Amino acid sequence: MSLRDGVGVDNCRLLLSIPFFLLLISFDSPGAQTAATPGQTPAIPHPTGPPPGSPPPGSRCLGCGTVPEPVDYTDHTGWTQIFDGRSLTHWDGNPDVWKAENGAITAENWPERRIGTTYIIWRGGEPGDFELKLEVKADYDVHGGIFYRSIVGAEPARGGGAGSAARGAAPAGTPRPQLPPQAVPSDPRWNVRGYAMDWDYDPGNNGNVQDPGAGRTDTQIVWRGHIVRTENGKRPRSIGTLGDRDGLMKFITLGDWNQIHIIAHGHQLTHIVNGHVMAILIDDDQAALKTKGVIALQIEQYGAGKISFRNIWLKQ
Repeated sequence: MSLRDGVGVDNCRLLLSIPFFLLLISFDSPGAQTAATPGQTPAIPHPTGPPPGSPPPGSRCLGCGTVPEPVDYTDHTGWTQIFDGRSLTHWDGNPDVWKAENGAITAENWPERRIGTTYIIWRGGEPGDFELKLEVKADYDVHGGIFYRSIVGAEPARGGGAGSAARGAAPAGTPRPQLPPQAVPSDPRWNVRGYAMDWDYDPGNNGNVQDPGAGRTDTQIVWRGHIVRTENGKRPRSIGTLGDRDGLMKFITLGDWNQIHIIAHGHQLTHIVNGHVMAILIDDDQAALKTKGVIALQIEQYGAGKISFRNIWLKQ
């Protein structure tokens, strides 16, 4: 029946009195089967699938678009290989310590042939803002590090280099154990001081941002798992966390190769190991801030073993 078929005026008034949004639901909504009960908000049917371009189910990302893709560590587009895998061309270190062998730059320290803390320096420039990728392996109980934005010729930090002051040093007044004489002492020609990523066989400090010998109150500036900001005249302060310090250790492979990615951009330094961010420093301490310097690899006088570095790539 329609109005044209003779519906009365009263029926027309009844029809017109129904709220407009109910008419839309009753007549236009797909799948609407029953009229809404007076006084209740009608149920609005939901779409049956996610809109195009939505994140995968469970991502908890509403309307944020496509989830970012992970970085391909092996993509070297725009990068320069600064170690050829065969020789120490453009690298400067004590030839009695550093070798190029089996595709890696290596150094060893053993009780029967102890060496002083020393560095091998890349002589290709003094990068400021850059990214550095390399692989590192530490064997037995060796201690070392990766230095950048560093100066050459300065005395190394007291205690021999990066991280030594934080490795359970004896209480004040307790003499250090006497070590055998060094067969290859440290040489000022290959002393380096600057920012560093600590890297030892014992992973307690691995991934930390260090700044030995810079006159700060601390050598270990950023402990693994923290975002730290420094300010003039203040101790470094953690402003956020990246994860549990000990929990992040599970991403570090002992006695095998680990992928390192260091990003130095302005005042911010980021340390990444095997695809996991370990530490971030925002350095606003103008007295200690370094904006450029050499890249160098380190082996320390403490511990014993062999440290190796390979596949070294730089992007400026």
